[in-house]
Amino acid sequence: MLEMDVTVALEILNVVLLVGLLYVFMQNYRSMKTHFGLGLILFAGILLLQNLAALGFHWFMVAYYTKEVAFHALALKALESAALIVLSWITWKA
Repeated sequence: MLEMDVTVALEILNVVLLVGLLYVFMQNYRSMKTHFGLGLILFAGILLLQNLAALGFHWFMVAYYTKEVAFHALALKALESAALIVLSWITWKA
């Protein structure tokens, strides 16, 4: 199902973006030791765990998704990817 293939691809993209963000956030935290920096690390770490779990669910349970549900999963993952792309761009630009 094409929708689920694209959803899985977006989840892989999100994992890559989150690993990059975690690296930057950890470097910033090591130099500044702020609560905000620690919060960013926790946020990115939890979101990374969520994306890894979703990737596993979508990869191994693709046969159970209907076309309608697959489209909704794709739409939600596309919005999350857009948000992470913006956050990554702002983080790496600064």
